[in-house]
Parts: sequence; structure tokens; C-alpha cells
Amino acid sequence: METPDSRTPHDAQCAQQVRTRAIAEHDGAELPPRALHAVAEQIRACCGHSPLKSLRLAAGWTVTQAVAELARTARAADLPERGIDARTWRRWESQYVRPDDDYQDRLARLFATDPVRLGFANDYTHQQGGSTNRRDALRTLGAAALVAPTLGRASDAERIARELTRISETTDVGPSTLDGLRQVIADYGHQYARYPAGDLWQAALTDRHRVAELLQLRTTLRQRRELYIAAAWLSVILAWSAHDQGDNRAALAYAADARHHADQADHDELNAWAHDIAATVWFYSGRPDEALRAAERGASAAPVGTSARVRLTGQLARVHARLGHADAATETLQVLLKQAEQEPVHAAGLFTSDTARVLSISATAYLSLDQHEQARRTAQEAVSVYQQAPPGSSPTRQAITRIDLAIACARLGDPDRSVTEGLTALTATRYAAAIVTRAKDLQKMLESDYPSAAVVGNLKRGLAELHTAQH
Repeated sequence: METPDSRTPHDAQCAQQVRTRAIAEHDGAELPPRALHAVAEQIRACCGHSPLKSLRLAAGWTVTQAVAELARTARAADLPERGIDARTWRRWESQYVRPDDDYQDRLARLFATDPVRLGFANDYTHQQGGSTNRRDALRTLGAAALVAPTLGRASDAERIARELTRISETTDVGPSTLDGLRQVIADYGHQYARYPAGDLWQAALTDRHRVAELLQLRTTLRQRRELYIAAAWLSVILAWSAHDQGDNRAALAYAADARHHADQADHDELNAWAHDIAATVWFYSGRPDEALRAAERGASAAPVGTSARVRLTGQLARVHARLGHADAATETLQVLLKQAEQEPVHAAGLFTSDTARVLSISATAYLSLDQHEQARRTAQEAVSVYQQAPPGSSPTRQAITRIDLAIACARLGDPDRSVTEGLTALTATRYAAAIVTRAKDLQKMLESDYPSAAVVGNLKRGLAELHTAQH
């Protein structure tokens, strides 16, 4: 029989119909707590929502109204003020994040119930004696089988088989928890550039710890693999966030954690993304030899036709160029530009590839190959593509592209435009340590090639102001 947790939840209209019928039975009056709880149970059984969401819908509240009611109830009870937002409430409803004991008490007060009815605790009142541990259960079953070594009674054998199946299906992780986890990871990936790196770090780290906690619970084999995949995605996101904040040791540690979990889950594409961030960290740390190793391993793991494959081809191109492998760099750039023909002009998100990025990476490679005019043209083309993208798209990559354009202009004898492009890069809407690293490369080159140019001081002051603003 289909259970609420195994079905796709119904929409809010279904719950509203259940509530409307209940109000009609109470002559249009607001539902008392006992009736509210009964309606919530009906909504849960019919619609497949979590206990907390079922209670909210039974009360007829939106998430925003529920948050306001929670605060009002706390004030009425003279409780210390604590604030939550709608996003946190939704995560509670998804059962992906469990509120702390204080918030459980406040929610129980709000709905005149207890943590068990809210879905945050278990009720063992009616539990019979005996172990619930899988291993102990299997031992019990084994003992029963020894009593009757032959099949003898088919009913016993059937009972044991069914019990073995039940034990393998036992889990403490509901489908709504995994659904919530997928949504969170998708949001981080798609909206990555819109979050400040520090804020993203804190949020993703909380979610990563939550996944670690879930892995300590009973799960099915399929759920466990999905949790390993979630852990790997979150660790890749944390690695990028650490890199953007300039903590390369943490970035490499989370990249290694992502590779471990991706390997355990046998997820090649995720493995490739973990190598991609590692290659980036090594590249900006001045270790192109390590970057090449990471890029080669990632490229060998990345499935054909994926964004990860394109991104890692770009890594190989710029690293070969940085190492002076002119033939390998040129050949890889040809492959990269061929791949770009199948990519969109611009794609939002951390785990994407597009024409703009391919052009940007190519410009970096051309600079390392001392093909300055080609680098200038390619970087200018990339800047033009980025200018047509939605506001706030890929701010870090846009800034680095402008710095590459600035370096090319300086190499071609135009320090004024070089400084202009460099200063524009420093106004990026999202700070990332890689922008500063690349801008310092530009400053060093300008000071060497144009020691008497007054405009060079403008870039130096711009970098100093950015450093002050971030610290």
C-alpha cells in the first residue's frame, strides 16, 4: 500500500479542502487544538506532507504567517527573542534540518502539541521488549531457522524472507529529507555567484555537517549512496568557497573529501568536478605542475559531453601553456574551442560551461604562450559576451577576463587602458581571492615594464582599497 512518505506530496489546495471541511463541521469557528491535530493527521495521510507542514496547513497559514505566529507566541510567553526566516522554516518542514531543543519547545507551544507530533522525536510508549538492532534481529531470525533446519512449514520460510526484506528496507531517512537536500545543493550550484563567499561557506558547512549526521542513521543502500553524492557536492561547493576566501589549504582538503565520497559513490562526474577545483587552487597558488596532475585526473574521469569535461579541457590548456608546453597547449586549445561550439553562449551556475568561459580561459592560455595580440582579441571577445549576460553573472570570471585583457594591453604598449581594465576588474560585485591574485600579477608586470607611468599607482591604490574593504 502506498504510504504518505513514498508519494509525491499534494499541493496546498488539497490541504485547504481538508481544512475547509473541518471548519464547516465546527460551524465556521476556528479549530481547537484537538481538532487541529486531527486535521493535520488527515492532511498528512492524504497529501503526504511532513508533520510540521501538515500542522501549518491545518492552521491555514502561509510560511510567512507561521513565522510571525511563532514570534508572537514566544513574545506572549515572555521568551527571549529569537528570529528565523521563511527559508529556515521550510527546511524544518522538509525534515532536512531539525530545529534545536528550544525551537522544538516553541513550535510545540505554538501548535499545542509535543515534539513527537511535530515529527522531531519518536514515541516508544507501545514498543514491545526486544532489540530493534538489525544485527540482533538477524540473529533472532537465524536462531528461528536453526530450530527448523528444513523448510518444513512454508509459512516460516516465507515469514523469514519477508522479515529479511523488511530489515533491508528499514531507514531513518525519509524521502522529504533527501528532496530537501537536492533542492539546497541545486540552489547553491545555480545561485553560487549571488552569495557572498563567507555566507555561502557557513550555510554549506551546516548542510555538510547535517549530511554527516544523516550518514550515522539507518539508511537503505540507495539512500546511503545518495547521501555520499550529496556530501561530495557540498564539499566541492565548500572547496570553491574556501578558495574564493583565500583559504587554499581548506579548499584542497574539501576537494579531497569530495573525491573520497565521489569514489565511494562511483560517481565519475563528481570526481571530475573535485579535481577541477583542485586544479584551480594549484594554478592560482603558482603550482602548475600540481595543477596539471589534477586536471589530467579530472579529465580522464569526466564523462564525454558534460560541462565538467569542457571545464577540465580548459584547465589542461591553460596549465600546459603556463608550463611552456606550447604544442600540448595549442592542441588542447583546438579541442576546447571545438567543444565550445556545442556550449551555450552563457550559462549561469557553478557547475556549467559556456562560450564566455572558454574564451576567457583561452585568453589566459594565449598570454602564457606570449601570443599577446591573440590574447587581447580573445579576452575582448569574452568581455563583450559577458556584457550581454544577465547582471551579476559570473562576476569572478568576468573580473579575471578583464585583468587578462589588461595584461595583454600592457604587453602591447598600452598601460593606460591596462590600468583602466584592471581597476574595472576590482569593482567586481563579488569578492574572490583569485581576482586579487591575478591583479597583483598585473601590478607586478606594470611596475616592471612601466616604472615611471603615473597610472600604475592608480592600480596599486585600487588594490589597497580593496584589501581594506575586505578586512
